[in-house]
Amino acid sequence: MNKLLTVVELCTTKVAVAVGENTDYGVHIISHCTVPVRKMIRHGEVENTKKVVEALRTAVTKAEAEVGYVIHDVVLCLWGQSVRTIQVKVSRDRKRPDDFIGSQELKVLNDEALKYKVGAEERILKAIPQGYDIDDRIGVAPNEVEGMRGSRIDAYYLLVIGKEQSVRAKYDVLREANLNVIHTVISPIGSAAAALNGNESENGVALLDIGAGTTDVVIVRDSTIREVACIPFAGQSVTDDIKSVACITSEMAELVKTKFGTCVADGVNDTKKLVIQGTGGSASSDVPLLLLAQVIEARMSEIFEAARYIIEEAGYGDKIPAGIVLTGGTCYMENIRELAKAIFEKNVRLANAGGSITDSSEESCFDTYATSIAGAMMVAFDEIDPSRLAQRVPLPEDGPAKDIFGEDIKDEPEQKPQPASSGIFGRIKGRNPKPKEPKESKESKSSISDMLGGLFDGQYNNNA
Repeated sequence: MNKLLTVVELCTTKVAVAVGENTDYGVHIISHCTVPVRKMIRHGEVENTKKVVEALRTAVTKAEAEVGYVIHDVVLCLWGQSVRTIQVKVSRDRKRPDDFIGSQELKVLNDEALKYKVGAEERILKAIPQGYDIDDRIGVAPNEVEGMRGSRIDAYYLLVIGKEQSVRAKYDVLREANLNVIHTVISPIGSAAAALNGNESENGVALLDIGAGTTDVVIVRDSTIREVACIPFAGQSVTDDIKSVACITSEMAELVKTKFGTCVADGVNDTKKLVIQGTGGSASSDVPLLLLAQVIEARMSEIFEAARYIIEEAGYGDKIPAGIVLTGGTCYMENIRELAKAIFEKNVRLANAGGSITDSSEESCFDTYATSIAGAMMVAFDEIDPSRLAQRVPLPEDGPAKDIFGEDIKDEPEQKPQPASSGIFGRIKGRNPKPKEPKESKESKSSISDMLGGLFDGQYNNNA
């Protein structure tokens, strides 16, 4: 029987829990549960620990009920607006140059990179190998170095660095929920693993995961992650702009954005208005569709311009022939590809989770808002020793799993974030991401629609 793996992601608008197993056919995600946490997490940073813990416990309980097993050991997705990256070099003279370079020797170099001195309030989350120089052989790829010989190794790493307080806050949430972190995955790295195909990863591509609070940028070339960055605004900023211009609530603004918004104002009828009925004696609101489109286009253009700046500053403006891949919940907006094409002047496609995720997996994990957690499970199965995965412990009949922990199960010490493996994109042998357009989340749509049902007086009011 395959062992289960649980991944937890604390996002700006929701807490997500996914449970899966590694099968002969790929990663099978059995359960994917989300609980909304609006205004409790901002830009990936936990602000209200108590309420996030409550939401996480609810999500875990739902997942346990679906899989029928206790959830205790988990993989934690790490990310947030405070993350930064730097390039470092680690060198080593080999005492036995005729010996083959092996994985243990590379691990020693990785560990040295993880010791790089950063700020007192910072923590290194990952060390991602970029390449190696072996004597006079320059630029050896990470997946080619094992088995080579040489007297000296110069190893180059991309260090992903986060704020200690931010990381600690996420660990505190899981500890309060009686969960033990056995491994960590950088969220946008998971997105890239799930959304990109082999051709894109090898030739060069930039992935934009546009969520609610942050837009994550990942540059991949030669099947190696070359840069990761965080833009501290995304879909929620669009919603806030609509709320301010239309003078409506956040919930209304979110529904207006997803149901009637478009990222391109050109061609929108300037005489049509969206009429929103007032509640509690307040007057109705008339929102011109052209104004709505102009607001969305302005903010989305700002996001894409910021991403283009990151790509160019990293030196990959002309080194991503595969273009731009978009994923994340904000991808549901109409004409987002057209706007991205105009700004990046490159090929753009929308993507959801693919890779080694099996077709029989939970349907919701194929929505674009779940790309990062689905990919994180792929990465975790690739990086974690199978012996460390939890055995399946059946749920007790008299209550939820967390009632049985207490003093009977002693939590293991907190695990430090693990270094990234050197080739998740090169080693996963699944198919390419599913060639289907992102679909709207049934769960999020129904909850907003139920809340706001009857507020719209038809779709449009044409004053022409």
